[in-house]
Amino acid sequence: MATPDPSHISKAQQRVASLVVHGHSNVGISAKLHLSESTVRTHITKGSTIVGCPSGSSRAMYAHALLMRKQVAPPSAPRTGIHFTAREERLLHALVTHSRIDDIARAAGIHRDDVRLETDALRCKTRALNNAHLVGIAHSLKIFERAAHDAPAGAAR
Repeated sequence: MATPDPSHISKAQQRVASLVVHGHSNVGISAKLHLSESTVRTHITKGSTIVGCPSGSSRAMYAHALLMRKQVAPPSAPRTGIHFTAREERLLHALVTHSRIDDIARAAGIHRDDVRLETDALRCKTRALNNAHLVGIAHSLKIFERAAHDAPAGAAR
């Protein structure tokens, strides 16, 4: 029997993670996979650790880590021709690197009171169900690949 790769999430964690990236809540995942909510939380917690998310990370951060490490496939973009402004891309990057509103606001260069409003607008624009799904859609549109490719040599990625 092969030893599981400690850098990859298990098949059970992968099923749960895929649904997280597609915007499902823990309750929805529980019902869809016929698991208890406690088991869903456990799979998410263990998966988060494996992909390197710090304790207390948001679902958006977890989705981003999963997708960057190719642990799950991104959802399909709901439509073609979605374009993000530089401000929207900064907000997307802030959502995947920070969990606290104040940190997201600072990183995105917006007022903390506008984080929810602007995030809601992005979800509406992309038809995302929640922030984790928004991140998944952004990955399907290659937003994070472009940013990593466009970063100057030696810049933090």
